[in-house]
Amino acid sequence: MSSGTLPPIESVSGGSHGVEAGYEQMLALAERYERQAGDFVEMAGLGARVMANGDLLESAILSPITFGDAEVQVLDATTGANGLTVRAIGIEADALGVRAVIAAFQASDSLSRHAMEMLDNALGQLLLAGTVVALPTLLAAGGISYAYYSTLSPEEQEALKAQLAEDLGQLLHDHPELAQHLINGGGGLLQNLVPGLGLLNPGDGPIDQATTNDAARLLALLLGNDTDYQVRPIDVVSGGANAEVPDSLSALMTQLDATNRIDQDDPGKHGAIQIQQVGDKYIVYIPGTDDMSPIPQDGEHARDMETNYQLIGGVDSAYGRGIQQAMIDAGLEGKDVMLVGHSQGGMVSTSLAADPEFTRHFNVEHVVTAGSPTAQVTDLPDSTHAIHFENRGDAVPLLDGEDNPDEPNRTTVKFDEGSSDIGDNHGLDHYAHGAAAADASSNGSIQDQITRMHDDGYLGSGTSGPVVSYQVTR
Repeated sequence: MSSGTLPPIESVSGGSHGVEAGYEQMLALAERYERQAGDFVEMAGLGARVMANGDLLESAILSPITFGDAEVQVLDATTGANGLTVRAIGIEADALGVRAVIAAFQASDSLSRHAMEMLDNALGQLLLAGTVVALPTLLAAGGISYAYYSTLSPEEQEALKAQLAEDLGQLLHDHPELAQHLINGGGGLLQNLVPGLGLLNPGDGPIDQATTNDAARLLALLLGNDTDYQVRPIDVVSGGANAEVPDSLSALMTQLDATNRIDQDDPGKHGAIQIQQVGDKYIVYIPGTDDMSPIPQDGEHARDMETNYQLIGGVDSAYGRGIQQAMIDAGLEGKDVMLVGHSQGGMVSTSLAADPEFTRHFNVEHVVTAGSPTAQVTDLPDSTHAIHFENRGDAVPLLDGEDNPDEPNRTTVKFDEGSSDIGDNHGLDHYAHGAAAADASSNGSIQDQITRMHDDGYLGSGTSGPVVSYQVTR
């Protein structure tokens, strides 16, 4: 990205200007129609009661012609062809029509999600079946490829590996939806690998088949599904978030990046999080995965692949429990908080915000995530507002296998500062740029989120309260 050039925002979904928000506004209109119809019916009834009043009827003999004319006018206004009763019926019909249209749209959305889950599940099963059938051919091809690879010089081997990585990264950048569907087929793939175990199909998915979330839950079980944690304060931190009130989304990303660098400067501080006091509120900065090994190496890292599997699977994790304890130790019980997370940190932030046990201790007003798969968290409390950033070409946000829910209190911003370098696309420097593009955007959903953050006191200017640090380990 050249100096001063912001990455393009490709799409914005959800939020105050999203589809679901539109549905809610239309339903509110239908409710208003129904109230108006009720008012008309009540007014028509009042007209009938007035004309039936005994004193009024007795006075009719004094001026029968005038009384008769008034009676005709009242009846016409209440029960006539253009009267209140007929108008009430018409308005009620309009309200029912609006509700029927919304119900049809929502049913169509649900059917579409259901069909996609079924197709992706079948894709996963077909991938396994195709692999088994083609296994001899694949082995032969692999042997030929290795024989060719072994004839190359070390420099040529490194160049070939770099070219393969480049090609794969370019494919991911150009066709992220392909990777998302392949990942969403993980349930079908593992369902065929472990038939009859009963571990993959708890019956809580959108289809009566195993989903990617079920598959992740199985992987967590195979790794022990450990949730034990330890929390300790860190008194001396090199770098880390500074005591300045963030004034924008990009400033939040910069603060998060500083927290993320703590264990890069000192690997012994893996699992470090930071808590910044802003007025009487608090921002919690939560970095992502430290140990990327498929099988955890030392048993101490709370930010490892086991935690990733637990979060995608929708179960508790040591990292999540440790964050909750650190916040309690920091005196945040009953306080208003914002959770800001990158990668796994965004996953656990969203998961905690939807966890009644966590929200029993803290009032989570805002969640900001960068490069995080969060679709597995289907419902956030209405009082919690989230904005999710996803960079094109970053594989990590695709690991949930589907798009984030379109909800009035959740906005997903997809931008493009990606390349063929998969690892680089996940970097927080890109997400700081994407957040800056959001700051400058005129999109209603984004701007409403930013305005709410300012109004709630999390964004502003000047020196903040203290920034404290904690380390979460297994």
